[in-house]
Amino acid sequence: MRFLSNGPSIPDDLLIARDAGDVIFFCGAGVSRHRAGLPDFLKLGGDVIDLLGAGEKSLARKLFQRIREIGPMDGVGGLVATDRIFSLLEREFEQKDVQAAVARAIRPADGADLSAHRTLIDLSRGRDGTVRLVTTNFDRLFEQSVDGIACSGPPMLPNPRSASFEGIIHLHGRVNADYTGPGDEEFIVSSADFGRAYLSDGWATRFMQSLLARFQIVFVGYAADDPPVQYLLEALNLHAGNRSRLFAFQPGSNIDDAALWEHRGVRAIPFDNSKSFDPLWGSLAAWRSAHAM
Repeated sequence: MRFLSNGPSIPDDLLIARDAGDVIFFCGAGVSRHRAGLPDFLKLGGDVIDLLGAGEKSLARKLFQRIREIGPMDGVGGLVATDRIFSLLEREFEQKDVQAAVARAIRPADGADLSAHRTLIDLSRGRDGTVRLVTTNFDRLFEQSVDGIACSGPPMLPNPRSASFEGIIHLHGRVNADYTGPGDEEFIVSSADFGRAYLSDGWATRFMQSLLARFQIVFVGYAADDPPVQYLLEALNLHAGNRSRLFAFQPGSNIDDAALWEHRGVRAIPFDNSKSFDPLWGSLAAWRSAHAM
């Protein structure tokens, strides 16, 4: 179904599943970038490099510049994982200083537009009004957009199989209330952090497996080669053809970009972003309004 003529065609089975309370919206940096103006993961790396004052000979700075120069490759995506920037920074600076710089870099401007966050929270409400939404964003914009919603961060995450499962779940951690440092015990930003969460300790993998066993997942605000997506989909070990329970809104109509999702077992839902991302957000707002009727 298309809510807007230039918007994405949302599969009917996804619309039905959402109405039944069987869908979780899984939200990435693109949600906070749109309207609120926060950086994506690559820009965040560059901002943190500058905040820490890394020199021109810094390996992290050199890697950041190289990633920007070579860009993504069609059908492959980014050739270097952005989380390696933060791993290199943790070799040059204290981990706590890197984490504090991340928190400072994503501090929103006063009066930031949170309409995209409110739209997703409304879409995430069940018939009883309960909100269930997962994000890998470190910011607190979902909490800021609507009062009174339970929130949790790692490693003590709620059990998706439990009847009491609800709230905003920050899978990779969140900053503290004044944006001066981490607000959770786990704060997943470097390659080592991702490895611990999805491999050695595996708490993020276990959470994702439980989440997928109960819900269909809709990725919003990600590219298929974003580090968070790569790690969590590799942890699920899905393959093309096993895609009935995962969806992703995909900017543009590039077949190679859609194939990156499909290869990982996710059904891509393309939309026209040639002029702006308004076709996506307008469609999501219309979906929310249709649900409220």
